[in-house]
Amino acid sequence: MSRVRRTAVRRLRALPCAAWPLVALLPGSCGDAPPGAASSDDHAPRSREPLFVEHAGAVDFTPQWGGSGRKHLTEITGGGVALFDADGDGDLDLFLPQGAALPGFVGSADFRDRLFRNDGDWRFTDVTDASGVSDAGRGIDDYTYAAACPDFDGDGDQDLYLCNVGRNRFLRNDGGRFVDATAEWGGDSSGWSTAAAFFDPDRDGDLDLYVVNYVDEDYAHPGCGPLERGPEYRSFCHPDEFPPADDALYRNEGGRLVDVTRAAGIAGSGGAGLGAVLSDYDGDGDVDLFVANDSTPNFLWRNEARAAGELALREVAGEAFVAVDRSGLSTAAMGCDFGDLDGDLDFDLLVTNLDLEENTLYRNLGDGLFEDRSSASGLGPPSFLWVGFGAEFFDGDLDGDLDLLVANGHVCDNIHLLEPTQTFRQPPHWYVNDSTGRFTQRGAEIGGYFAGRYVGRGVAIGDLDDDGDADAVVAHWERGPALLENRTRRAGAGPAWLGIELVGSGGNRSALGAHVTIEAGGWRQVEEVRGTSSYGAFHDLRLLFALRGAAAAERVTVRWPDGRSSEHGPLVAGRYHRLAIP
Repeated sequence: MSRVRRTAVRRLRALPCAAWPLVALLPGSCGDAPPGAASSDDHAPRSREPLFVEHAGAVDFTPQWGGSGRKHLTEITGGGVALFDADGDGDLDLFLPQGAALPGFVGSADFRDRLFRNDGDWRFTDVTDASGVSDAGRGIDDYTYAAACPDFDGDGDQDLYLCNVGRNRFLRNDGGRFVDATAEWGGDSSGWSTAAAFFDPDRDGDLDLYVVNYVDEDYAHPGCGPLERGPEYRSFCHPDEFPPADDALYRNEGGRLVDVTRAAGIAGSGGAGLGAVLSDYDGDGDVDLFVANDSTPNFLWRNEARAAGELALREVAGEAFVAVDRSGLSTAAMGCDFGDLDGDLDFDLLVTNLDLEENTLYRNLGDGLFEDRSSASGLGPPSFLWVGFGAEFFDGDLDGDLDLLVANGHVCDNIHLLEPTQTFRQPPHWYVNDSTGRFTQRGAEIGGYFAGRYVGRGVAIGDLDDDGDADAVVAHWERGPALLENRTRRAGAGPAWLGIELVGSGGNRSALGAHVTIEAGGWRQVEEVRGTSSYGAFHDLRLLFALRGAAAAERVTVRWPDGRSSEHGPLVAGRYHRLAIP
């Protein structure tokens, strides 16, 4: 990139969002070589268009963000979603966070976080009050951005950790009724938290917690944009207007989370974080953590512990080449996910970004290194004019490779006044993988939900109807969520599938961080149990695999979070298998 263009980009990012012009900074192909993907699989069927059917009105929910016209940054980026089994009946329930009254808010609104019970057949019942999950929306401490759902106490049900703009809360699940256990369990980070990753980096058998924090917003700030042109031009500010907030790390010591942020070297990093995702990206048998930072370099916390009980995370994003894009610039990173996109049995990384920045695809080269293949993969150019938030890899068309769903939506509700070529509502994107890590954007051809425009935010994936294919919930800023039923398997020949539910031990019964390899019909697939990824989202902890016609998986190998391994099989297709740690 030339010095002139680099300077221009940096100046653009320094402006408030409503003042960013749409300029012809077209993405280059410098450094982009075709991905060295795995060879084509003779057993792979031809890709199909997935069939997603939206269940409009399945949940009665209207997002409330507590704005007052002052354009607080807090209110424009909300829209989380969590899928988890809240009542222990074996299916996925739906949690949707809400905002709270911000300074200057006038009027009344229902700011309760909401929990919807899955009653089957795509019917959901609001059990918010009966379950006790709701923050009441009285102030910043009740402004919920996202949630994580670990089985923290190891009693067999999923608990609920709330990422708030103020003080975070931890709710213990007592048979489907949630009780505030923050005083007992800890983890009460007081920054503007946007994501929480539960994992066991020290391999002592219980769950520790990494909290992603964003910025320290000044609510007395007058707002940004060309205010001299009139109040209607007031805009949400770029996050650079506020100091980035440090993330937080909590170590589990006997069932209580103790703040070790400073001792672990997290303090002072100040990353303006929005997304997080776990992965053993370097294949060394322990779990690492990536954090997507908005307009500051990303973090990659490599786990360098050498023995059980040791906690040693080192930030290596720069040396792994995932801190910035191929131009050497940090991006307005929001959502993120890992997945084996090219069949080489390691995990590649996607980061969604602002308009005028391609979504970034970092291909895993092995040896702890990545390379920006955004353009060559086909994921970069179609994203250039859109603002990407939630993004998740999953096999939507059931052909044995990972496709991609991206929710788009601008961060300025009046962007049309300042840049007529841009819109607040934007189309979601569906990308089809050709099995080698090359993608084609096919959203418009699918129709239905994908033919519309929305202010998309979080994307959560899970098998909501337990039929063996992955469904999706897309949260929005301006309307209720889209519940997208995947009917691809039903509409086609019903390709073979395999579901895996892992049961760990002790304080990590959810097996967060586990690594699974399946072997079926002469080929292999890998996946991990992550929970948190995308943007503001928590997902089904069960893993789904398309078997490309095989009647069974001959072998399933599980590498558990504590380092132990177990082998299982053959496991017949067409059902979920519950595998417990030996």
